[in-house]
Formats: sequence, structure tokens, C-alpha cells
Amino acid sequence: MSFRKSPILGPNGQNIVVFNSPYQGAGNGRRLSGVYAPSTGANSALNGALPQLRNRSRAGHRNMPLIRSAIEKKVTNEIGIGITPRAKTKSKEINKIINDCWEHSCEQFDPEMLLDVYGMQAQIARARRLSGECFIRVRYRGIASGLIVPIQFQVLEADFVPLDYNDNLANGNRIIAGIEFNRRGQRVAYHMYREHPGEMYNYTSSLSNLVRVPANEVAHHFNPLHPGQIRGEPDSAAGLVKAITFDSYDDAELTRKQTRAPYTGAIYRENYDITDDDGWLFDPVSGDPLSEGGAFGNAQVEAGTMLELQPGEKIDLFKGDDTGQGYGDFMRWQSMMQASAQDLPYELLTGDWEKVNDRLVRAILNEFRRKVQMDQWHLMIPQVLKWMRKHWLKRAVLSGAINLPNYSTQSAEYHSDIWCPHGWPYINPNIDVEAKITAIDADLLAHEDVVAEQGEDLTDIQERNAAARKARGQRNTTSTKRDKDDE
Repeated sequence: MSFRKSPILGPNGQNIVVFNSPYQGAGNGRRLSGVYAPSTGANSALNGALPQLRNRSRAGHRNMPLIRSAIEKKVTNEIGIGITPRAKTKSKEINKIINDCWEHSCEQFDPEMLLDVYGMQAQIARARRLSGECFIRVRYRGIASGLIVPIQFQVLEADFVPLDYNDNLANGNRIIAGIEFNRRGQRVAYHMYREHPGEMYNYTSSLSNLVRVPANEVAHHFNPLHPGQIRGEPDSAAGLVKAITFDSYDDAELTRKQTRAPYTGAIYRENYDITDDDGWLFDPVSGDPLSEGGAFGNAQVEAGTMLELQPGEKIDLFKGDDTGQGYGDFMRWQSMMQASAQDLPYELLTGDWEKVNDRLVRAILNEFRRKVQMDQWHLMIPQVLKWMRKHWLKRAVLSGAINLPNYSTQSAEYHSDIWCPHGWPYINPNIDVEAKITAIDADLLAHEDVVAEQGEDLTDIQERNAAARKARGQRNTTSTKRDKDDE
């Protein structure tokens, strides 16, 4: 730690030594003395604040356009029309059997039969971004249920696992924020309310009436930002204060304009004398007489109306409302701050593309899409979709919906899947497609990976194209540079 000598002398007559931190951010001067920066752990900092953060985030989604726009746009880009699995065993016949069974049975995954698995993906992603987390519980059904594969998945909001339930159990396990851990720190169970504790018809929401659900039957979908973090933080947490303040300011400005707008002008009289009876006591617009001390009334005037004024009367038309110089720049900067807090490009959040060209659009979208891909491949696919697929395939085999030879010894192969997120549209189709064809020809990209980026399966596309050409009586006339070189 560095130090300097102050010009102030101490009691011993020597200069007082002042210690300085090598990092200005660690100083304790007047600028930083009021900064609250506790040293609490991730869970101690988050869990106590999470109910309020969660409730305010949901309120913002209901009432604040920018927060709603941010959440919905991120969900739309993360899920699109769905992230699709494709079986990749060594047998094409088995791949087709598994994929066909999935496509038919995934429409029955929702216990309420409102969404298919792809609609559930959007619901799950929205719950994670809005509330910080959500839970998916597997529900095994009987053969008599009439389901193609007797299994369903129940999406539960974060409120189902109580944050204030903490305990030390006799077997050495610990319950922290409703999640039970063993002595190795592994999750073994989730303690859940039977119904949503916030619903008005729920009379069983008590910590003494929780259900213990084994951890292997629950998927906890959240973004662990910090090592050891066990509950999720809403996406809007960092920008809530600014969002609420900015929304209140904008609403007040809009109300001021609304209140100001109906007033067009005023007719006034200089040197008004109430004792003068020569034509003064009447309304100049309607012509109605005014009582003594009365004021002018309001009247509806048609366009093009000319007023006849008495001597001494004048019309003062109000100027248009002037919001003030720099108002547009101020609003744009505040919206940019909101976009930064939501980790979303300003242009995508607000729809304001005025100051960007096509090259900047590409750079902006590429950066945003990289972040979305992180969420897809770090959170949605490993935490939820692979977990659902694993439970589904096991249940399909056990129920006889699918016959997979030697499943018990070859389960790893049967669970080999590729996941195809919904592809983003090309920014410049001609240039983008040509660039990918060139990359494939130069062995820089795999044909299968390029197709998977568009949310499709290469084998499926080739088979459908071959069938379409056969139906038309045409042969494959499309060739690439690679084909010509091979010849």
C-alpha cells in the first residue's frame, strides 16, 4: 500500500502519513465513502432481495414498454419457433423412429395441453429472464392415460420453491432457500409448495405443507452468474431503478403535454375597467353575456372562424409545446442505458435504426446473437432440453412406445442427439449464402453444421429434396465446386 506525507502536522510535530490504495476504486475518499459494497456471498446478497426483485421485474413487464420489449425480444431470439432435437445414432431407421415419435408425443408434454414442447421452451425462457429462474418437474403418467409416451413436464414458477425455507437435517443434509443439499454439496431434493403461494385460492401455502421432490425429477433453469449461486437473478435487476425512474419521468412529461395541448390561446383586454358598460361584459367567442366579475368561458370553434374584437382586445396564441433543447438526445441516452442494463442492443430494444448502416447492423446483430447462443448452449439446452429428452426416451422405451434393441447397454448411443436452434434470417441472403457455400467448399465449415444453424437437419433436407426431384422427374443438377474438383 502506498502512502504520502500530509502537510498537516501531528501531535508529535511530524507530518501525518496518509495511506492510499493503489486502486482508486478501493479508496475511501469523499467520492466513494457513500458507496455500499458489502462483502456478502452471492446467496446472502441475492436471496434476501430476490422476492422484491422478482415482483418488480414482473410489474415492469406488465407496465413498462422497454422492459417488456427487452424480455420478449430476447425470448424470441433465443427460442424462435423452437430448438429441435435430431437423433444421431448409427442407424437411419432408428433415427427416424425416434424423431417421428418425438414429433408426435411432444404435443402432449404440457399437462394443461395448451402448448407443445416448443411453446413450453418459450414459456421457460421467459420465466427465467423475468423471474430469474423456473423449475420443470417431470410427471410420469400411467399407460391408461392415453398419451403416446406416458410422460409430461410441468413448468413451475420460481415462487414454488420458498426462499425462506432453511434447515439443518438430522442426516447431515442442509436445506438452503428450499433446495436440499447432501454433505458433498450435491442437490438431492427440492421442497415445493403444492400450489402457487401467490394465488388467492391457495389455502395450503405453508412451510409445514411442502412436498419433497427428488432432484432427478426437477430441472432448475437459471443462470449461475457466481460460483456457488443457487437461485437465479432476473434479467432486469441491474436496471430496475433507472427503468422505474425513467418510466415515471416519461409519463409525467406525457401528462404535462396532454394537459397543455388543449389550450390554444387567450383573448385579453388591456386597461380593462369593469365599470365600463360599453360592450365589455360578453364572451367574444360565444357572445353570451358575462356576469359581473365573470370570466370568459370555453367554446368549440370551427376551423376558419374569424373573431370580431372590440377596441383594446388582443389575441395571444400560445406557441407550440417546446420540450427543451436536447430532449431527444436525453431520451435516447436513457434508452441506451436501459438497453445496456438489459444486455440488448439499443436499436433492437427501441426500433430506432436511424443512425446505423447495414454494416453496423451486421456488427450489432452478430454481437447480440453470440450472447443468445451462449444462453442456448449454456442454459436452455443442457439444463432443460437434454434433461427432458433423456426422461422422455427412457419412458418411451419402458412403455413400449419405441423398441430400441439392447437399450440398457447402448443407452449412450441412443441418447446421441444434435440440437438445432431456430436459425436467424440472413441479413444479406445472396452474400451470406455464397459465403457459406465457399466456406464448405474450402473445408472451413461442415455442411451439416451450416444446415443445423438454420434449425434444420441435413439428412432430412436431402431426403425431401430427392423425393421432390423424383416426383418432378428431375435429376440432381446442382453441383458445387467440390463436386467438380472430385470429378
